[in-house]
Order: sequence, then structure tokens, then C-alpha cells
Amino acid sequence: MSITVIVLMLLATLTLGVVSVAVLSRERARQHSFTVSANLQRPSWLNRLRKGTERRLLRNRHGRRLRCALDNADLRWPVADTFLVSVAVLVISAIVSYGIGGPVFVVLVVGLLLAGGRAAFRRREEARHAKFVEQLPELARLLANATSAGLSLRASIGVAAQESVEPTKGELTRLNEELAVGSSIENALERMAARLPSRELAVLVNVLVIQARAGGRIVTALHGITEALETRRDLRREVNTLMAGSKATVLAVAFLGALMVLLVHNSVEGGLRTLLADPIGLAIFFVSGGLFLFGMVMIRRVTKVEV
Repeated sequence: MSITVIVLMLLATLTLGVVSVAVLSRERARQHSFTVSANLQRPSWLNRLRKGTERRLLRNRHGRRLRCALDNADLRWPVADTFLVSVAVLVISAIVSYGIGGPVFVVLVVGLLLAGGRAAFRRREEARHAKFVEQLPELARLLANATSAGLSLRASIGVAAQESVEPTKGELTRLNEELAVGSSIENALERMAARLPSRELAVLVNVLVIQARAGGRIVTALHGITEALETRRDLRREVNTLMAGSKATVLAVAFLGALMVLLVHNSVEGGLRTLLADPIGLAIFFVSGGLFLFGMVMIRRVTKVEV
């Protein structure tokens, strides 16, 4: 074997060795970067707790009801976050209230928090429904203009969904999604009316369903509904303005009751705990609280006017 061949073989071997070392170093660098990226993207214990709680809650009936309540209240909070924050608030409130008034006060505070949270969800849901009803005249006008331009009812609903604002936009988008997956327009409209119960929407849905089934001059009917809805909206606003002072009385009564409890607790050291430890004081506390609650309910019933 000549010296030239030996030198060429050594050069080839050296080149192959250098290339192998370079490739190995590059692969190790890539593996290290993947490891660092995986460690950075690895969820923390809090994220793992949230995801696990989310899966468990959505598997049972109570979690699904909470998800439905959040959707109806137009809240996009995750179910797990809502549940964990609620539990933390209840635990902290129980600890603080136990130090103030003892175990009876703990039960009272926790009950008020649960009732207040449920009432807040219901009030937000009612506010969303009221806002949707306020937008019904514009919705009827959009449908009337679209149908008068020669569009079908389904196409008119799509145009109205693009031109509307929330919450009407979200409800019409959901309606269009149901129609896109094969649902009939009658069933989709009836489900929307069931999600947002109101007499105005029921009338509008009935007109649209009748037109979809039997046909007719829908433009004339929609223009008439638009005028009627605008009249009812103006009347509802006037009634709400007249009843605003009476509704503020409910808040004043609730604030007065809470202020009296704080005055009893601050006037005497440990006064609230002493009051709740005595059977007579406990009876007085619950009787007075029941009277305050009865007064608030009666004021709310008197000031609630259906239009």
C-alpha cells in the first residue's frame, strides 16, 4: 500500500471523526434545549391542581350546573378557578367570623355568602336578559331590513349576527351554529327562547316560526313588532326610573342591619360573641335578622313592576 493511499485514508478517517463529533455536539445541544423547554412548559402544581379540578367538576352534575350558571351570567371564568376561589373565600371568612362571633356566626356568615353568590349570579343573568330585551327592537329592524332586501330568514339571521352587539351577537351566533349542524330553524329559535325567557322574545320567535312554516308577509309583521318593542322599551325605562328610589331603600335597609351588628360588636368588647352565646340574645338576633330580611323581601316585591 503506497504512502498516498495511507494519507488519503487517514484524512478520510479524520474528516469522518470531525463530522461525527460536530453532529453529536449539535444533537446534544438540541436535546438540552428540548429538555429546558419541556421543563419551562411543565405545569406547576397550581396549574395541575386547576386542570385536575376542572376535569373532576365537569364530570359531575354540580360542576356542569356551575358551568351553565357561569355561561348564563356571561362569565368566562374556568369552573376550577371559580370553585377554588369560592372555597378559599369561605374558609377565610369562616376563620375570621369564628374569631368575631363564634360558631353560630360562622354558620350565619357562610350561609349569607352562599346566598349572596347565588343572588349575584341570578342578578347578572337577569341583567343580561334585560340587556338582550333592550336590543330586541334593533334585532327586529335588522331582520326586517334584511328580509325586505330579498334575503332568506336564515341569511337574515346571519346578517343580524354580524351587525349586532353582545349579548344579541352571541345568541345569534349560537343560533347560526345550531343551524349549521343541521338543526331546524323552528327548534333553534325555540331553544333560544327557552334560554332567554321573555314575552317580547316569545312574540318575535312565534312570528319567525310561523313565517318559516307557512310563509307570509314577514316584513310587515317585523315592522309592527319593532314599533311595539320600542314602545315597551320606553315604558320599561320610565318605570325603572320611577322605582329607582324605592329600590335604593332595599340597599339602605341591608346596610342599616349590618351597621347595627357592627355597633353592637364594637360598643362592648366581644359583644357579638357574648350575644350569640346567650340563648335570649341568640333569639333576639335571629328575630331581628328575620324582620330585616322580611322587610327587604317585601320592599323588593312591592317595587317589582312587570311591564
